[in-house]
Amino acid sequence: MKKALISLYHDTRRPLEDGKFPIKLRVYYQKAKMYETGMAVSLEEFEHGYLEPAPRGRFREIQISLKAIESKGIEAANTLRFFSFAKFERALFRSKASINNIIDHYSEYISDLEGQDRIGTASNYRCSMNSILRFVNLDRAHRVERLTFDTITPEFLQRYERWALNKDMSRSTVGIYLRPLRKLFNTAIENGDIEPEVYPFKKYKIPTGKNIKKNIEKDVLKSLYTWETDDEFIIKARDFWFFSYQCNGINFRDIAELKFKNVTDDYFSFLRHKTLNTTREDPTPIVVPITASVARIISKYGRKNGDDRDYVFPIFEQGMDAKERHRVNQNFIRFVNQHMNRLAKIVGIPFNLGTMYARHSFTTAVTREIGLEFAQEALGHTTLATTQKYWAGFESKVKHEVAEKLLDFIT
Repeated sequence: MKKALISLYHDTRRPLEDGKFPIKLRVYYQKAKMYETGMAVSLEEFEHGYLEPAPRGRFREIQISLKAIESKGIEAANTLRFFSFAKFERALFRSKASINNIIDHYSEYISDLEGQDRIGTASNYRCSMNSILRFVNLDRAHRVERLTFDTITPEFLQRYERWALNKDMSRSTVGIYLRPLRKLFNTAIENGDIEPEVYPFKKYKIPTGKNIKKNIEKDVLKSLYTWETDDEFIIKARDFWFFSYQCNGINFRDIAELKFKNVTDDYFSFLRHKTLNTTREDPTPIVVPITASVARIISKYGRKNGDDRDYVFPIFEQGMDAKERHRVNQNFIRFVNQHMNRLAKIVGIPFNLGTMYARHSFTTAVTREIGLEFAQEALGHTTLATTQKYWAGFESKVKHEVAEKLLDFIT
């Protein structure tokens, strides 16, 4: 396997104020790249301190310092199973302790996600990290903030799972907390930070909960839709819940993200926020017919004089950063969940009726009307390779007719 060549380069193009010239670390692997070292020496010091095999006196001290810089570069390159400059830089500028510390990997990846405005995913990783730290620090007098990869064994994960279940976490939640950890292991192995032998997930299987959603029959949907109430909070929550139901099961984040530039008289289109950063292919917009009931919600709650850049609903405001949009969206979802659950109890539904049920109810209804492929495309799923072509075959008139049928329980 071809290795990177590491050496020191005396950059004599321009002297510093003291007449010395910078020392740079030169790395060659198909191309050359230079790295600042923070050290500078004169021409004489470089000749006698670096090039001579056995210097004496002060030149000997200079050689020790220069060789230490060179050795650090060589050691960083040697830790990599497959060389790349990005991986080399991570190995060079991070300490051994940091490279082997899973908590540092969490923090670094969370920072990267926040830099990409992926605030929800960053929050998931932070919850995962905090849960594991709580487990590690059980009965400790002094809190531990360092956890090496090799301490996370299959036995460690089994103990964590038992602890979490005893804390009344569901199996689904345990899985949600452990999948980020598995991702960091895979990335660390890919980057050459750790050896594949320490990977614990070959012998330990992450638990998966059974996410059983109860079907909501037409008569129940009718009761929810037509129940008379003066409670303005229930009315608003119900309106947005059924807006999601009628609009291809649109996620509530995508409702908040909807802008006037995406809306015409006959339809609106959107890209799923959830998949913007998780698919390498260019996402195809999801097109939603605007029926009379959809138009009513937009008219009732939407901005009256917005331009193309404005959000349709006054949930987000222009200028909000990613963290603020995430916080506001979470509050929006909590509002709908809280008051839809109140309505569910009034109507007599024996389970909570959150925002995800609107999406599930759409899936059930549209599958019943026209088939699974239609539902998968309308929801923006990418699991069937032929889905896009299948969906393209439906004329807008057919899509509109299907959308109208979603409320046929009223009649």
